[in-house]
Amino acid sequence: MRIDFEDLQLYTRMDHKKFEALLENHHENILLYFEQCGGEEEWFYKSCPYYIYDVLCSRDIGIYEIWYDYIKRRVVRGSTVLDYGAGVGSLEVMLLKRSPAALSVIEHNLLCMAFISWRMYRHGGELAPLLDHYDYVVSLDLLQRMPPERIKSTLAWLLSLGDRCFIYINGDDRHPLFNEVPFDVEVFLTRRAKSVKNFHGLWDVIINEK
Repeated sequence: MRIDFEDLQLYTRMDHKKFEALLENHHENILLYFEQCGGEEEWFYKSCPYYIYDVLCSRDIGIYEIWYDYIKRRVVRGSTVLDYGAGVGSLEVMLLKRSPAALSVIEHNLLCMAFISWRMYRHGGELAPLLDHYDYVVSLDLLQRMPPERIKSTLAWLLSLGDRCFIYINGDDRHPLFNEVPFDVEVFLTRRAKSVKNFHGLWDVIINEK
């Protein structure tokens, strides 16, 4: 989305030619850096300088704008929101217009966390400390990058944190960190929720109705 690119270019203070070169080669750079780190995922997520470009480019497609708008329209003003795997903070900037009572994020990449905090300040907001429970929990394009044995427990944990959850699990196995989800997501969600809908790949899960 345009505001993502504008914020990142301002944040990095790069001239447009260098910025465009990084974006053009982001996938090759991220693969090379991952190999240099010996494939250690935890280190990779916390340190890779190209991951922020990878996330930004992956979000620069129409379906994410549709999902973000879908979520924003359903978040009640003054609510609490947790974004697990917030990436570059695109959703957070949009949700500032809803005046959330608390907007918290968990992002394993420390470079992205620094960028998100800077973006929030620039757009007149700030991140809230983590809470025990939220009105809304969001996790987009992250669970399939976790070790398969951790996916189910992490998804169950996310559902326990929110009254309503928005979940997207990417099925594209071309990503270097992709792992097959070893269970039926729809069945898993249905057994734990009052309502489950799928909006163009985005799971809209109501746990507790208000």
